[in-house]
Amino acid sequence: MLKSHIYAVGSELAKNAVLTRDILAEAKLEDIDLVEKSLGIIEVRQAPISMQPSELAIPAAERALFESGLSYHEIDAVIYCGIERDCPEPATAHIISSVLGLTPTICFDISNACHGFTSGLQVANSFIRSGDIQHALIVTAELSSKVTHKVVDMFKSGELEPEDIKTHIGAFTVGDAAGAMVLGPSEGEQGINQIRCGSVSRHHGLCSYNYNELGNLSFNMDMGRISAVTLRLVKDLIGPTYKDLDWCAEDVDLFIPHQVGERPFMKSLEIVGIDKDKSIATYPMLGNLASATIPVCYDMMKKQGRLLPGSKMLMGTTGSGIVASFVGLSL
Repeated sequence: MLKSHIYAVGSELAKNAVLTRDILAEAKLEDIDLVEKSLGIIEVRQAPISMQPSELAIPAAERALFESGLSYHEIDAVIYCGIERDCPEPATAHIISSVLGLTPTICFDISNACHGFTSGLQVANSFIRSGDIQHALIVTAELSSKVTHKVVDMFKSGELEPEDIKTHIGAFTVGDAAGAMVLGPSEGEQGINQIRCGSVSRHHGLCSYNYNELGNLSFNMDMGRISAVTLRLVKDLIGPTYKDLDWCAEDVDLFIPHQVGERPFMKSLEIVGIDKDKSIATYPMLGNLASATIPVCYDMMKKQGRLLPGSKMLMGTTGSGIVASFVGLSL
């Protein structure tokens, strides 16, 4: 049966490393070690405030394309999956495609919060398995620090009170990064075996941000309630995932979970039944990279020499909405 396979990966981290305690101090908050103590996030990356998502995404895409060995005219689809976009219109995928000199027949943006990249994988996987396309570039960039700067200013100005940190702590946990993957067909053992998704949309209000007509930020991220709902959904998904893959926890060689902090990370390992040494923890020094988490972690594992042929990998993603998924693939 035709499957899609990850041909190549590329990633790009924002250059400026900032301690979370320094961000909290800038916000004039008393407990500047709160994020490190409660979530284990020591440092995040921040891009220049003027940078556009496509500018961070393009180097990651270039690396993935180079590693794939494909010529640029062989890329049939470009799917951009970031929360932030260069502009409402046109799709950021067109901007990236134009700068890179690609000529895809399919080119669009897809949005699903932190789950965006996995949603992009799901769409590209369907296109390839149906025979509609041969090769796809899935790319994302997250410039979440733009929200961080806004929230810092709101605390500094007194618009937010110290007690508002409970619903705004998430703004101090995010970092900027980009990632890309090239997918193509595989008729062998390698490839994506299953993508299983679930959502609980009635909880969409637990994690949200928006700007009004004056450009003022409305932000809400209740980390405790989000984690509780998300982990229940993850528990509901893991059993059917293993059943459909005909795997058990012991069969999994590598696991990439979403990275929002230490406790959710450890709880994810417990739920899927996988030891920490089979996973990767990027949250301490990179924070929550939102939709860029999967490609950045995959690229890091590759550079560490951990992506061995024949290995079985499980990738877990969650996002506001609430949405969660598992991707099972053979390397």
